[in-house]
Amino acid sequence: MDKNIIKARAYFYEFLAYPVFFHTNDEKFARWKEQLGYLAQNPLSEQSEVAFANLDKFSFEELANEQNDVIFGFSNIPLNASFYEEGRDDGAARLRVIECLKLSPYRRDKELCKDSEDYVGFIFLAMATFLNDEFNGAKNISDKLFRETLNLFIDEFISLIMAHKDINFFSSYATILKDFIELERSILGVEAPAKPQGDSVAMAALKKEPFQSKMPTFKTKLRWEEFSPVISH
Repeated sequence: MDKNIIKARAYFYEFLAYPVFFHTNDEKFARWKEQLGYLAQNPLSEQSEVAFANLDKFSFEELANEQNDVIFGFSNIPLNASFYEEGRDDGAARLRVIECLKLSPYRRDKELCKDSEDYVGFIFLAMATFLNDEFNGAKNISDKLFRETLNLFIDEFISLIMAHKDINFFSSYATILKDFIELERSILGVEAPAKPQGDSVAMAALKKEPFQSKMPTFKTKLRWEEFSPVISH
């Protein structure tokens, strides 16, 4: 694969990771805005072009407020891959991510990162890290992580975001994510999983009362800066 494509994919995953992490300040927001401006120069579709323009209008405070309303509040958007497969956290998807990490020099630091390996933001940043390493000649691990985990749940994650009634930022975010995943599948020759007949496992679990996610509480949510040591060696 062309090394420039590998680098661009890593850049995209890092861009997509930022909005699904909790931030206590705007320290990393300027960097994310720079990434947005760069990626917006070559949008993947007309819909993505409009979406990039909308995201650029948001301040850090506006993003943080919508994060709390849409993904960190009491919403029905699970943020762990295992929930989409088994209707619970800490399932087989987490073990598959750990297996990918074992093929690399990286491990989750449990003292610094309170979330599990199959947290969607963790997976995005793991993909970015693996791809950056592959750009520099390391063995390919990103394909395995995409095929065996990310590809299996990401469509439903996007659908649940788009179905939320109070989205503005995340409507545009989901549009860009959807286009990027379609591109990833084209590059890797991977098909989307078949849609289930009737309720998915995740939807069936969400309909059970009460839904309790293992996401940290508001005071202990994962911060972007906590991730840096998670996959460092």
